[in-house]
Amino acid sequence: MDNEALIRRWFREVWNEKRESVIDELLDADSVHHGLGGTQRAVIQGSGNFKDFYRAFLAAFPDLEIDVEDTFAAGDKVVVRCTVRGTHSGEGLGIAPTGKRIEITGIGICSVRDEKFVEVWNEFDFLNLYNQIGMLDFKSQ
Repeated sequence: MDNEALIRRWFREVWNEKRESVIDELLDADSVHHGLGGTQRAVIQGSGNFKDFYRAFLAAFPDLEIDVEDTFAAGDKVVVRCTVRGTHSGEGLGIAPTGKRIEITGIGICSVRDEKFVEVWNEFDFLNLYNQIGMLDFKSQ
């Protein structure tokens, strides 16, 4: 499978179809994930720790849907640009559900080996997400 098809499968099956078992098929057990742990420097190591993040995020946004807007692959890297939408109806983020809809964008740069993701650099607009659910108080101009 080419890397662009691999990343599209990841978002379709893991996130949109909520098939956690596919994580083990597509994610290296020793994978490294940058940009998902709550701070700029946070790193999630290993597929088990990624599953903890995955479960918490889906608990907060059970109706989560991710649209892949663009992909680009070169060598062992694949880049994805996507839009994330959902309703904050669960407590996976550690705050009471607000019932508010969110829409954010993100970009991921993934390193692939043997048809598995081994390292991922994420740039998702979590600041906007937190603002949309009322954790922050930024007013748009």
